[in-house]
Amino acid sequence: MRGENKQPLVIVDADAIIALSSTSDANYEKAKHVLQFLSSSKTATLFPTTAICEAVTVLRGRLNKPDDASRIIKKLQNGDFPIQAVDQEILMEAARLFNPLASKKNTLFDAVVATLAKRHKADAIFSFDGWYRKIGLTLASDLIAHSKAT
Repeated sequence: MRGENKQPLVIVDADAIIALSSTSDANYEKAKHVLQFLSSSKTATLFPTTAICEAVTVLRGRLNKPDDASRIIKKLQNGDFPIQAVDQEILMEAARLFNPLASKKNTLFDAVVATLAKRHKADAIFSFDGWYRKIGLTLASDLIAHSKAT
């Protein structure tokens, strides 16, 4: 599957942004490897506004890493992230996908990422969250495994 413009496309989730922001993150090395693969395969990335907001909020709040949050804000201000705005239509579609009675690990933020991946016919999601696979989507790490198998 290819993104709408025939170039490979990956939607980036907050956990990938968080992992790449700090060398002490448990997923940093995996995230760096995925990012290198995406870059070398000329895969386009798209950052939902909600994923950036979530990443900055988690870094600043729960993880108490204001410097990492600040670096993300600076990259945002410099235009380093190809942004996808989240409008009412996307949010309503995500709300239909989201189950508030399911795992606390799966959030409305994740449903927005999944909705955008489906809408754009993205090749994968750059995330470490297995929920995306459960709903039939591919993770960016799966692309790497697939490329090694072929």
